[in-house]
Amino acid sequence: MSVNTNVILKKYLQDLILELKKLKAILEFENTKITQGIIDILEITNPKKDLIVNSINNYYTTINSWLKTQEQIQEEINKLIKYALSLKKMIYTQYENTYKMLKKIFAQKKAIPKIQFFKSSFNHKEPILLDVII
Repeated sequence: MSVNTNVILKKYLQDLILELKKLKAILEFENTKITQGIIDILEITNPKKDLIVNSINNYYTTINSWLKTQEQIQEEINKLIKYALSLKKMIYTQYENTYKMLKKIFAQKKAIPKIQFFKSSFNHKEPILLDVII
């Protein structure tokens, strides 16, 4: 690999790591809000998160295409790749935890509690008037 290609690849990897850190921060924020039970502030779809994921996919595509054509990789680039992979694993774990928490909350919300009316609040001695329109 030429020196120029290594510099460009290193820059792409650093940008990829930055995007992974942004995604990790968003997921951590969402997870803390979910564990606190504050789901109202979360949006169903987060456009910023979608853009970051799309950007990460583009970085992976570009970096992989460069690495396939080159056989020689610098040690520094190898470290950046390993760091990016470790961030990717942490993000996957974060997604998994968020999914489990949302699944628990959904199961709790899905169960509808039965409402019991107090019998003493209804007085059966008095007539009840109903308006029926036909």
